[in-house]
Amino acid sequence: MKTPNTSSEKEMQQLALCQRLIINHSYGCQDALRRDMQRHGFQAISQSTISRLLRILGVIKIRNARGEKIYSLNPQEQPEPNAGRAIGEMVISVEHNAEFVILHTVAGYGRAVGKILDYRALPDVLGVVAGSSVVWVAPRDVTKTSHLHHKIVQSFGLTAVLSQPVAVR
Repeated sequence: MKTPNTSSEKEMQQLALCQRLIINHSYGCQDALRRDMQRHGFQAISQSTISRLLRILGVIKIRNARGEKIYSLNPQEQPEPNAGRAIGEMVISVEHNAEFVILHTVAGYGRAVGKILDYRALPDVLGVVAGSSVVWVAPRDVTKTSHLHHKIVQSFGLTAVLSQPVAVR
C-alpha cells in the first residue's frame, strides 16, 4: 500500500473499508465498490475518491476462476510479513456483532494476530480461528461480545477508529 500524502481520520477509515471489501468480495467495477462503501456509511463518496483509494492501495485487476476481471490487492505492493511489526500496523479493523468478533489484518498477518490472541489467553475468549487476513474470535459468553471486543481493542492498543459494531444480516 502506498502512503497517502495527507491522511485524515475519514480517509484512513475509507482506506481500511475499501481494502477489507476488496479482500472479501469480488468487484468488477468501481461503481459496485462505491455502492458498498455507501452502504457502510460513506454515503457521499464519489467515483473519483474510489479511484484514488484504489490507487493508494495498489489495487490491480485480475481474472478470477470464472474468467471475470475483478479488483484485487497487488501482492507485490503488500508488505512482507514481519514478526517485528507492531500489532497496530497488522490490524486493519476490529468489528463485532452479537455473536463474535472479527479482526481484519494486512494480508499475511492473520495467523500472527491469532497466535498473539491465543497467547494472551483472555478469559472471555472461547476460541480463535485465523486465516491469512481475518481472525475470528468466539466469545465464551455471547452476552459479553461487546465487552470482549473492547478488551481486544484495548489489549492491542488500538484506537476506536479501527473498531465498529456491525449488524447481523
